[in-house]
Amino acid sequence: MVGSTCRPSPLAGSRVVPAEVAGEQARTGAARPRRMRQTAAVLGSTSSSAVLAAPAAATPARRSGSVRRTSSTDLLRRQGAHGPLTVVGRARDLATDRIGTPRVVASALVNVTVADGVATAVSMHPQPDRAALLVGRRVGTGWRTGLYRYVRDHHDAGTPLHLLLDELPVGLIISAFTQRRMAPATGRGHARRLDVCAGWAAGGMAARAMHEHGMPPEPPGPLAPDLVDPEDPLGWHTLAALPTWGISRRRRIDVWPQGAALGVDAMFRDTYVDDAGRSRVLHEYAVAATVDPATHEVLAVAATAHAVPHPECPLSVASAQRIVGAPAGALRDRVSMDLFGPRSCTHLNDLLRSLADVPALAGHLGASEPPLDSDARRH
Repeated sequence: MVGSTCRPSPLAGSRVVPAEVAGEQARTGAARPRRMRQTAAVLGSTSSSAVLAAPAAATPARRSGSVRRTSSTDLLRRQGAHGPLTVVGRARDLATDRIGTPRVVASALVNVTVADGVATAVSMHPQPDRAALLVGRRVGTGWRTGLYRYVRDHHDAGTPLHLLLDELPVGLIISAFTQRRMAPATGRGHARRLDVCAGWAAGGMAARAMHEHGMPPEPPGPLAPDLVDPEDPLGWHTLAALPTWGISRRRRIDVWPQGAALGVDAMFRDTYVDDAGRSRVLHEYAVAATVDPATHEVLAVAATAHAVPHPECPLSVASAQRIVGAPAGALRDRVSMDLFGPRSCTHLNDLLRSLADVPALAGHLGASEPPLDSDARRH
């Protein structure tokens, strides 16, 4: 039956946190880092312990007659905190037919070196003809304009390669989180612009902690449950182990026929490894949506914050309703233009932007490429 899962699993869709994870998350404030205790003391009842910290405990089972895109963008500083940033991206589209047979229908690899905010080396597979023109561009403002100019075919086709390249600007932002922990600064931190997002709203916890201590509050960083279900190892592409203070944005989008519409289940998780070698979560959001299969109009959407650094961050989920009625394929532009300010979230916005690839993924439904072989997980 179309829409049924490929194999039974008691964990499919579960949100029960494993005992060892739950136990660690429930520790008292005495076990928190000094910066977190300082912030809690300043803010009284609005402490870091109140921040939502419940990462999804499992990846849902793949549905028959569906397509799943998974991607990972690993951000590494192999030469230390002040060395260049190495970005290693992997992505794969996996179609699962009506009888549960998986097929790889697209994949991509990216390797980018960033020094002082500039892409100094770029390699990728597949290799667009003009991709070399991305070298020398800043990986921030203007980077996505460069993608539109130099890898336009992949932008328009919603390919895995474009998704990986599109991740770089926000990847640069989250890499600063672990960079600061590799080489902690002394004294007061730099002033932050306020009201750019819910977490950094004027008067919010982060802004108040910055004012009182000159540093942002320490995020709760709950332990990260494994995304790979051992009962379905093909549910994700190969996820490389992260080194200490490495961080990775890991993303999944499922698309399947749901009655007269397309069902969409999307999520991302920012995972990092602390100095004790434990994998933790910085951000995690999920989105469920339905999309018209003919026009690709977004018919309904619901966003959930599973793990966030500040208590105000979950306020941003209401902003997702603003994409209802929009064509999914236009969401990269629509979200960038319409969703900003203290009721939004940069990271949730990027998840909503990724739904622009739903029409491309829907095009793989019913794909009939040869069955997956033993080498497919290399992608």
